[in-house]
Amino acid sequence: MKNDLLNLCRSIVTDKVAALKAELKTLQESADQDTKSSVGDKYETGRAMVHLAQENVVRQYEEYEKLARILNNLKGSVVTETIEAGSLIITNLGTFFMSVGLGKVTMNEQDFFAIAPNSPIGAALLGKKKGDSIELNGRNYIIQGVK
Repeated sequence: MKNDLLNLCRSIVTDKVAALKAELKTLQESADQDTKSSVGDKYETGRAMVHLAQENVVRQYEEYEKLARILNNLKGSVVTETIEAGSLIITNLGTFFMSVGLGKVTMNEQDFFAIAPNSPIGAALLGKKKGDSIELNGRNYIIQGVK
């Protein structure tokens, strides 16, 4: 199950990278097709807006590329007693996958929360084991299993 979840997260990130790459290409084509009209200010404003959009997409693209590298370094078959990157954590309040911060992902009609080790809940769970508990935002998470 953990391997399938890891592959799902990889697929989500790969799809997002592809979508951002396509968006960047579209923005570049838009910038290339702009021709200077007699209204110079409109042209400059349009170019500036495209440039800002490109910068935003590049930042997102770089972030998702980083997430893809992190996911590619995780091994879904490794099982440990203590929580670390790659662990599947079953709690009384949900099941978490310590990987990258993708939020809720659904697999086989079951919800999981892909969390990063440096997120507040990820940091609180790191190093814990079955039977331990953490309190975060007034909620008490009891660790029922680590896979």
